[in-house]
Amino acid sequence: MTIFYFTGTGNSLWAAGIISEATGAAVVSIPQVIGEQREYKDDVIGFVYPQYAVGLPKMVRKFITQNTFSADYMFAVDLYAHIRAGALGEIAGLLPIDYGTYLKTPWNFIFALNPPRNPEAVLKNARVKLNRVIEDISARKGKRVRPSKRVGNATKYFGDGKFKITDNCTRCGMCVNVCPAENIELRDKPVFGSNCETCYACVNHCPAHAIYANNATLNRRQYRNPNVTLAEIIAGRKNQNAMPHTP
Repeated sequence: MTIFYFTGTGNSLWAAGIISEATGAAVVSIPQVIGEQREYKDDVIGFVYPQYAVGLPKMVRKFITQNTFSADYMFAVDLYAHIRAGALGEIAGLLPIDYGTYLKTPWNFIFALNPPRNPEAVLKNARVKLNRVIEDISARKGKRVRPSKRVGNATKYFGDGKFKITDNCTRCGMCVNVCPAENIELRDKPVFGSNCETCYACVNHCPAHAIYANNATLNRRQYRNPNVTLAEIIAGRKNQNAMPHTP
């Protein structure tokens, strides 16, 4: 079994890791293999990802459309925080998904709302759901999803790297380290390119809380899944030659 995941602040990595621990599946970070074009073969192939603007992250869609997948059983676990819609249909329109399910995890899109003060409460419920998901996929249970031709594009609604930097920026390079799309370059200050995934990894992991898209962002709590370390986030990025970080 192979599980492909995409994460910005750790929720999908956490979920993929739990499934892997129970099933012995190999876990692959999509940003690390996004430049490859190949056929992936295994008895079971799964995808664990967050939905952005009720759609697939751009990189997840690109990865799926640029490669071929051969498996006896395919599943998808779609992580959401509030609205449960869209992205399962989108992935089912690209692949023959045998089992698709939604998983509610803590909110991390601080452009719009604060993350929960106690994310463990949400994660506790998610863990219960994951146990059922593990039982289902281990039994090769079918749970079909109606395919959709919809194409998600969160940056269409929330901007393509339209972040601003406050004077609190220390040029530590953390935003560069955690960006899964290699969309940030550190000059006199961080400079954002045009390949943003709207994952908000940079905003949530900035030690100085200096990156923002709207003023309200600066007054909201940052989020990283409490069961995932910063080192694990960095290790899953596209280019692992991370910059040194000075706290």
